[in-house]
Amino acid sequence: MALFISYSSQDRTTVDALTTALRRGQQQVWFDQELGGGDSWWNKILEQIRECDVFIVALSNNWLQSKPSQSELRYAKALNRPILPVRIGDVDSMRVNPLAALQIIDYREPTIDAGIQLVTAVHQLSSKPVPLPDPLPEEPPVPFGYITRLGNQMAEKELSPQLQLQLLVELRSGLDEDGDDPSARGDIAQLLRMLRLRHDVTYRTRSEIDNVLAEIEAKDNPSGAADAKTDVGTKPAAAAPAPTSATAPTAAGGGSGGGNKRLILLGGAALAVIAVIAIVIVLTTQGGKSKPAPKATPNSNSATSAPGAVAQTPPDSATSAKLDSYLLAPADVGAVVGDPNLIVSEKTSVLRNLRATLSNPNCKGAYEPIEESAYRGADGFTAASGQAVHTSGENPPHRIFEAVAAFSSPDKAEAFVTASADKWKACTGQSITVNFNGKTWQWTFGEVTGTGPKIFQQRTQADGGRICHHALHAVNNIVVDLLLCGPDAETGQAGKLAGQIAAKVGQ
Repeated sequence: MALFISYSSQDRTTVDALTTALRRGQQQVWFDQELGGGDSWWNKILEQIRECDVFIVALSNNWLQSKPSQSELRYAKALNRPILPVRIGDVDSMRVNPLAALQIIDYREPTIDAGIQLVTAVHQLSSKPVPLPDPLPEEPPVPFGYITRLGNQMAEKELSPQLQLQLLVELRSGLDEDGDDPSARGDIAQLLRMLRLRHDVTYRTRSEIDNVLAEIEAKDNPSGAADAKTDVGTKPAAAAPAPTSATAPTAAGGGSGGGNKRLILLGGAALAVIAVIAIVIVLTTQGGKSKPAPKATPNSNSATSAPGAVAQTPPDSATSAKLDSYLLAPADVGAVVGDPNLIVSEKTSVLRNLRATLSNPNCKGAYEPIEESAYRGADGFTAASGQAVHTSGENPPHRIFEAVAAFSSPDKAEAFVTASADKWKACTGQSITVNFNGKTWQWTFGEVTGTGPKIFQQRTQADGGRICHHALHAVNNIVVDLLLCGPDAETGQAGKLAGQIAAKVGQ
């Protein structure tokens, strides 16, 4: 028999255990860990609901608050699918929820008795097949589809002040309606930051965006609500990951591999829209003067900033342009990794604040290029520039983040690499857990190879499906900081890319 599991991405670890138990009971279990995204993602889910013998709900408060999960349930009911709620987490009220009238299996403690009860209930529900209604009910729309529509509008080369405010109002409305969903909240924040970075953004729009982003920051970090006005103006737009692709929540592609994470909000089509928006922002701002961001305030409570961290001021345009000139074009990167379909999805002229949390924060610098905690306070550091490059389309196999950091002298640049080698070595052999929006990934750091001014370190995802190589190379007063991730990533490729950037620095 075919079983469909409806679940919240925040419960993924628990759902994995439930799925394993059902498969051990010789059940054919389907859930959306292998989908690419976009309209095809949602259409595939609806198809699987139609074909399932039993619709299983992984019941928790997270599921009850998930808009996509509620859409799945309504569609399953309209199709007359047998529904089995399986409680896997906390539920505020067992009487006030859409499944209260049904038999609910308590699987919070996966004992043998609970497993027998679960499999027995599945067989009972599937013993009397229920035909699909004819005609079929209307299919529910893609959850949060308005974000893709607004993303398309934001890709326009020019936005009038009126249209900017209209976009802002719709994003704010979406936040009011869907802000309790971490995936929706994160992607709305990403679009707001992209709107803020546009060359034609008005002062009024930018100020309103800052207010909304401060509210989102307060939701994400409730303990820091008093400091809600953070460095929203100077944070670079994050590459579309995390929660939406099958890779780690980093522009260079850390996290999980091979397309096996639930995409609650943006699928491949929407990711493409985000990538286009980022490219448009880059192209339109290169020819004109960008409006300066207001001075940011420190946020000592941010989950991704060290206590007392102060937002970094972007370098002047001349310095930024010079650093940018050292970076490789997508075609040059593609020639090394054997991928002709690379695009730029993010550019930044400030240090990066890793949005994910690591079980060992001391490994942030080894995990992420130009990570703020690794460079902040480094002797002689003056400026940085970087860009994310990845394969276009769904589930990009290659993700590269190439960056350069300027120091006041060659000696201080090399000293930074030497000091970094010691910090990276402290992470050698460690298996760390990366958490982003309730999703977790396991990575293991390998040995540090090379010595100053060139060092390299590999990390491998727990399931072996993805490898990342981090290279650090000092040349003159510049440190090349590069991360290459992919199923077939090689140290030699990372070294070659870093060497090509170093060659441009030395010219």
